[in-house]
Amino acid sequence: MSTWHVVRPVVAILAGLGAASCDASETDEPTSNGNGGAAQGGSSGDGAGGSGEGGFPPVGDTLALTLEAFDVQPGTERQVCKYINLPVDVPFDVVRFHSEMEGTSHHLNVYKLLTDPTAPVSESDAVVHDCEPGSEQLSGDAAYIYGSASPERTVDMPAGVAFHLVPQQRIILEQHVINATSAVIQGGVTFQISKPLDEASIEHHADVIWFANWGFYVAPNQESSATKHCTVPYAVNVFGLMSHTHQLGSHFSIEKWSNGDTEHLYDNEDWAHPLYQKHDPHLPIASGEGFEWTCTWNNPTGSPVLPGKESTDEMCMTFAYAYPQEGLAGDPIQCN
Repeated sequence: MSTWHVVRPVVAILAGLGAASCDASETDEPTSNGNGGAAQGGSSGDGAGGSGEGGFPPVGDTLALTLEAFDVQPGTERQVCKYINLPVDVPFDVVRFHSEMEGTSHHLNVYKLLTDPTAPVSESDAVVHDCEPGSEQLSGDAAYIYGSASPERTVDMPAGVAFHLVPQQRIILEQHVINATSAVIQGGVTFQISKPLDEASIEHHADVIWFANWGFYVAPNQESSATKHCTVPYAVNVFGLMSHTHQLGSHFSIEKWSNGDTEHLYDNEDWAHPLYQKHDPHLPIASGEGFEWTCTWNNPTGSPVLPGKESTDEMCMTFAYAYPQEGLAGDPIQCN
């Protein structure tokens, strides 16, 4: 039985998470492939349309945030965080994300805080430290805004669309590094955000819809799959889709869900470098509609695998880059 929750609004400009409803089922039957109709974006340079150079609007000022180098001992993995108050005194609309990672990274995640979004970062949080990954997101105190499983990645927004950050916005940089070697390696991240050249061009504030399935069981010595669907509380336009599993993941599919009917949208078979699939024209999702997604795993071991945050656990998550069809901005949407 899966659950969903609503997080109460915090402040007017950065409201709490919107209510997303969901249902889940499981099956050991293999998932069939389909052909989505959307264009595909690469893992190192992703975007969703626009009118500037390379098809995207031209960018203006760029701000670089750093997660400094840290050691990862041989045969171990490490998940670290660093909190930053965005060093700006006026709102910052992001039309380009760019990241570069050191180490054999499982992923980089970036979140904006919703609860006390401009509170001063403490001295202990302002340095690189071991942390419980995604804890603020799962508690409803933060919203996921960016992720990468590649050493270098760029994501451009469509024309007129930006991620909106307030002055002194608290940001979490989170990196997960796996060291399978016999020597010490280092992690570290440079994360850049860029404003539009024409700030008056922004008409929509985007967020990432976070849909996760934590109610599955990956059986030993066989292929297993799990399916779940969640709906959105207000109408959105989606301009990008992306998936996330761990190393046993062999296939990931996403369908548009509408009152029990589905339309196939997305397939991915590379768990380590999941496809970012752009939608241009943008995909409309009405209130009460949503996504159904199926994760398939191939477990060759004699032990079952359960959901969790370690690399030896598994995950099943859909990310949808979207903005509200009506109004400038909406509450970030999460379903767990």
